[in-house]
Amino acid sequence: MNTTEDFACAVELPYWQAPNDDLAVQFEGDSLTATFKIWESPSRYSKLKGLFEFSGVWAARHRRHKGLKYYRDREDDTFASCYWLIPNSSWLKTLKAERSASFPGWEDYEAGEYTHYIIQSNAFYIEVIARNIKISRIDP
Repeated sequence: MNTTEDFACAVELPYWQAPNDDLAVQFEGDSLTATFKIWESPSRYSKLKGLFEFSGVWAARHRRHKGLKYYRDREDDTFASCYWLIPNSSWLKTLKAERSASFPGWEDYEAGEYTHYIIQSNAFYIEVIARNIKISRIDP
């Protein structure tokens, strides 16, 4: 469903996400967490793990990479690892239109804005529409 409006803006992660490992994803209510392994240096794992915590999750989808290892429509960056924001998301616009058709005025009753995020594992993108993201590390 990518269109020209779905341009991704890279945000550098504070930790070096191991590029050859998968994420462990868990849903609970309107929360999504994803843990990832951290590299201290190339191919040298840290004892710590990284944690993405999304709250106020509206929707999520899990997709295998299609050809490229990174989201196709994105700005260039030199980050060791990152996640992406889609400021003008066609997916979010579609979700809002569908909800407005069934529940006119729903936005008047909800606090906070939704954002389209993309995180990446070895072979998959996890796309999340949520209100907030928090990134931290887990000590062993």
